[in-house]
Amino acid sequence: MPPTAPTRIFDTPTGPEVGVDGRRYLHFGGTGYLDIQRRGELVDAVERAMRQYGLHPATSRLGFGDSPPLLEAEAEAARFFGTEAAWLLPSGWLGASVLLDVHHRLTDRLYLDRDAHFALRDAARLVGRPTHFFDHRDAASLRAQVRATLQSGERPVVLTDGVFPVSGRLAPLPAYCDVLAEYDDARLVVDDAHGFGVLGSHGRGTAEHQALSAHPRLLVTGTASKALGGYGGLLPGTFEEIARLRAASSWFAGSTPLPTPVAAATAAALRIARLEPELRSRLATNIATMRRGLRDLGLPVEDLPTPIIPLVLADGAAMQRLHEALREDGVLVPYLPRYAGLGPHGALRIAVLATQEPPQIQRLFDALQRHL
Repeated sequence: MPPTAPTRIFDTPTGPEVGVDGRRYLHFGGTGYLDIQRRGELVDAVERAMRQYGLHPATSRLGFGDSPPLLEAEAEAARFFGTEAAWLLPSGWLGASVLLDVHHRLTDRLYLDRDAHFALRDAARLVGRPTHFFDHRDAASLRAQVRATLQSGERPVVLTDGVFPVSGRLAPLPAYCDVLAEYDDARLVVDDAHGFGVLGSHGRGTAEHQALSAHPRLLVTGTASKALGGYGGLLPGTFEEIARLRAASSWFAGSTPLPTPVAAATAAALRIARLEPELRSRLATNIATMRRGLRDLGLPVEDLPTPIIPLVLADGAAMQRLHEALREDGVLVPYLPRYAGLGPHGALRIAVLATQEPPQIQRLFDALQRHL
């Protein structure tokens, strides 16, 4: 067999410490910001559901595919978001596609942030409407693009991340809504995968953080698979909104729903996220500690409330060397050579978790000081 690169396969659940290829590391990567995904409550829920219901219903939800764990997960999502209802999709990637598929008759042109996630770009391609890009997080650029391209009577839809997955920066949602106020039936579609569970007084995401939750032009989706510790796309809303989405979407009529044990684990995870707000408090403390400590090392780290911190050095080779040096020290910080929103050399992406302890964070600082 030809030689291969290191496999980089997790031997353990992800968390502040992980096993990779047989070795233990401190882990500063991934997206499990509240570190719920490995809790024992989820394991118990999976075992019970698998024994009682099997892996999945082997039919769509329109064909008797509902199960008690799936319905409970959606009820827990509604409780978490403070809405009447919620729809749990088979994948977070699908959220924007479902929203655009259902609303496409009210859409004439799409406007995407240049650094929008791949899932938003896929959604735009699927709906097949003329698409325009505006400068990253720039409401003035959005306004200029809309005024230059929108024809009389056309309806614009803006697509953006709530929290950008590598920079950790927030989209200026109120400013976008101000731009769209000039146009009838305009909509703002936000994929808040990295905001759900992290931002806002209840953890409901970027819109709550920016006091925009009830805005009539706003359509928000996200995922349970990051901070919230479960799995599947999340679409919270009123009974009427969710019923309309399901009635119009081919995903509800034609796809097998989320595996039943996964739905059971997701219900347990959402319950933990709702009933243990101290997890968000601990995460916020660790975010502030991490950002302050990295600035003390002379790194240009922004003061943001998000758990995603990119480190960009001179070039990709320098970042790869730092990644490997940290790994030799038993500290795992992923290097992403390419991703949505990254420059040509990529970035080292530090992720902060609620369960990281001060000595673990200090060990990262010490390792960085040795190798920078």
